[in-house]
Amino acid sequence: MNPHRLSFLAIICATTALAQQSVTTATLAGAIHDPSGSAVPAAKVTVRQTETNITTTGTADREGYYRFPFLAVGPYELTVEGNGFASVKRPVNLTVGAAFDLEVTLPIAAAQTKVEVNAEAPLVESARTQVAGTVSLQEIASLPNSGRSFLDLALLVPGVSPTNTGSNQLFAETSAVPGQGISVGSQRNFSNSFVVDGLSANDDAAGLSGIFYGMDAIQTLQVITSGAQAELGRALGGYVNVLTKSGTNDVHADVYGYFRNQRFNAANPLSNTKLPVTQAQYGASLGGPLSKDRTFYFANFEQRQLNQSGLTTISPANVATVNARLTAVGYQGPLVTTGVYSNPVHSTNFLAKVDHRISDGNQFNLRYSLYNVTSNNSRGAGGLNAASASAGLDNTDQTIAGSNVWTISPRLFNETRGQYTRSSLSALPTDLQGPSVSISGVASFGRLAGSPTGRVNNLYELVDNVSYRVGAHALKAGIGFLYNDATITYPRQIRGSYSFSSLANFLSGTYNNAGYTQTFGNSVVSQGNPNLGLYVQDEWKVAPRLTLQIGARYDLQFLEAIATDTNNVSPRVGFAWSPFRSRKTVIRGGFGLFYDRVPLRALANALLSSNNSTNLTTASQVSVSLSPTQVGAPQFPSIITTLPSGVLVNFTTMNPDMQNAYSEQGNFEIEQQVGSRGTLSVGYEHLRGLKLIVSVNQNVPSCVAAGTNNGCRPNPNYANNSQYSPSAASYYDGLHISYVQRPVRWGNYRISYAFSKSLNNVSEFFFSSPIDPYNIWQDYGRSDDDQRHRVVLNGSVHTSLAPGKTAWQRLSHGFELSGMLQYYSALPFNITTGSNTVQGTAARPTINGGFISRNAGIGADFYNVNLRASRTFTFGERLKMDTFVEAFNAFNHRNDLTRNTVFGTGTYPTAPSATFGQITGVQDSRVLQLALRFHY
Repeated sequence: MNPHRLSFLAIICATTALAQQSVTTATLAGAIHDPSGSAVPAAKVTVRQTETNITTTGTADREGYYRFPFLAVGPYELTVEGNGFASVKRPVNLTVGAAFDLEVTLPIAAAQTKVEVNAEAPLVESARTQVAGTVSLQEIASLPNSGRSFLDLALLVPGVSPTNTGSNQLFAETSAVPGQGISVGSQRNFSNSFVVDGLSANDDAAGLSGIFYGMDAIQTLQVITSGAQAELGRALGGYVNVLTKSGTNDVHADVYGYFRNQRFNAANPLSNTKLPVTQAQYGASLGGPLSKDRTFYFANFEQRQLNQSGLTTISPANVATVNARLTAVGYQGPLVTTGVYSNPVHSTNFLAKVDHRISDGNQFNLRYSLYNVTSNNSRGAGGLNAASASAGLDNTDQTIAGSNVWTISPRLFNETRGQYTRSSLSALPTDLQGPSVSISGVASFGRLAGSPTGRVNNLYELVDNVSYRVGAHALKAGIGFLYNDATITYPRQIRGSYSFSSLANFLSGTYNNAGYTQTFGNSVVSQGNPNLGLYVQDEWKVAPRLTLQIGARYDLQFLEAIATDTNNVSPRVGFAWSPFRSRKTVIRGGFGLFYDRVPLRALANALLSSNNSTNLTTASQVSVSLSPTQVGAPQFPSIITTLPSGVLVNFTTMNPDMQNAYSEQGNFEIEQQVGSRGTLSVGYEHLRGLKLIVSVNQNVPSCVAAGTNNGCRPNPNYANNSQYSPSAASYYDGLHISYVQRPVRWGNYRISYAFSKSLNNVSEFFFSSPIDPYNIWQDYGRSDDDQRHRVVLNGSVHTSLAPGKTAWQRLSHGFELSGMLQYYSALPFNITTGSNTVQGTAARPTINGGFISRNAGIGADFYNVNLRASRTFTFGERLKMDTFVEAFNAFNHRNDLTRNTVFGTGTYPTAPSATFGQITGVQDSRVLQLALRFHY
């Protein structure tokens, strides 16, 4: 371990302990003064959650400070009483992770003994040091959301965007969460951490988001884009912090349904036809008290029956040519098809939660959730990929989680959280026969071989946090243990894989250098993965309007066959300063280190290969990569039944001294309250990623393999050793501007703009390889997620939502129009020739003997407007019915998604192939959705 970091941690532990800002709850703190500005010690401070009537009481210390660190989110009433002073009441609305510093001035007692302060609740979190954005329950409920995916809410926060996977698949990798994931600060999707109710919601196998939750089960969502407190770890990028709903003292019920049919949609611009689709997405929620002021329940059930279609854009002429060749050579798999294919998604979500106040100082909750999803052709198909080149999905996730907050004394608090999650996923290829075939820029078909066919994971997690207040210091320390017991099935190219650089070479049977690959041996591997995290932090009130956070985190990830990286100390420091007494202006900033986790799928590949070694055994899973003129090379479409004599095998390994990737993050932000209900923030974020995981061949060929020559390798005993190594790096700089208008009489809105630049030398995927294994910096260029401009505007306007009393009011009340506009500037794409280099990597065009830059292509801008028009009808005092129409991509703007990126072998940039740049996939055209919802 770096001695400087160890010394820093020792100093922190010796002088202070951990943080104020909480993951699942909110913090309310401040100081109490008399009219002269002097502290009022021993004042009685009471906070009451108005929806549940749960009350917490404390006493100000001798400096007048008070603090409540583990408050459930929601609306509160703060009451302060002091001897000789009139009592004061203030409203405050607490959101997840909120950190409010609320100063109270007590008037001298006179005839009036109580003061009701009618001021609005504070908007600016004057004690928050991290850069974060929160999406409220009101926004969640009112905004149109095409897939009703709670992760799409993160896109409202500046600096967050969809990842650039160059694909239109429904589910990424082996994830059962729909979509391609999100990028925070232009980092790779698996460098984020998803947290639900303070517990991990990550798929640590692929490093993506894990279990999926219904939109109606979400209370609030927060995205921390920079400077997370020390309580959060295991990610070098952003943190998506989600809180599920709880019941209150009032009984609330919702029944809803969302419906689609292709007759209301616009035509796909590539096929000029309406793609078949029907949807029924329906559900119900119920919440209320089991025992008033003490025990509360909430439950949500939702199903989605989406029968939709995808589109393959392989040209009919190429389909006919390819199929004629397949028939002639006796190809055993399905023939190639193009056009519309079935792409259904059927899912079920269920969540049940109970919150119980054991005593005034002891609160407990228990949650159970279920997520099941099935889909055909869910990954791999679309564009130039035939439907046969896809995989299905059948996944079930179940979680039971609980937490307890114990107020040991007015100064000492303890929070405990724990969960058990079981995830079982099957992703069998549509074509089980194969082999898989790729013709660059023309078509891909056959057995999908790029990702695992099964994953079973049992996740256990336990977290404990202790918070203690002493004078101007709020100390917090915690420990977390997480264990993954994962079994992954990954046959790879067990039925063989051919890659051809052109249609002509396919017809002649001449595949690429190292263009035939086949895998042999075991396909199933199990591994255990303990993770330990410790943190300490002090929130120090240096001055009445200056808060300083100093802390550190230490993470250990224990990986099988890998030496444990113990050098993972993350010092973090941040400040929040309110320069004016009104506290309506906050200047915040910070710097820290953030360590990532190693994706378990990468290690599973290395363990499968030969237990992370280059020693061939009967238990090894190995592969061969052959060139057409090599001894033992098959003729298309044959596959090899046994390892050819004299042909060297490929291994996949992980650096035995693998290190956790990490980032250096720095940020600075100014936030200003505007009027009584608006906030404006301007901020800058810097992120430098180091030791990013990338696959680098350790036994690089120096000539094309032919005859009995296996490629002139340094080690003649085996072929490639594709090793996952901590070798890549990234840089990100971003400026964001955001204005949030909270709900007022007529509505609300939010506008966010981000300008950024991101460079790196590794693609979106952990299994990506550099074009030159000897010089990874030849791949340095725009990152896959480098999106210079991002604009998001969302909001709603409405007439009065109160029940109408007159004829005109009954006619005019209850109308609402809401929507979201998204504009993202063009993402880059990588330009290739379709052939391989001597090293077996995808070649790029050359200029003056050197490869052009990675990601030299410029894609298309993205522009989208979603709208919702609704009308609310009131029946009696409590029953309401909402009817609404939603239009996604309301203006039917064509948003290109995938394109033919194969330039060909002509002179760059003047002689591209005829199909280079041709659009092969687009985002959805205009889609209309009708919905009905009953509230009680």
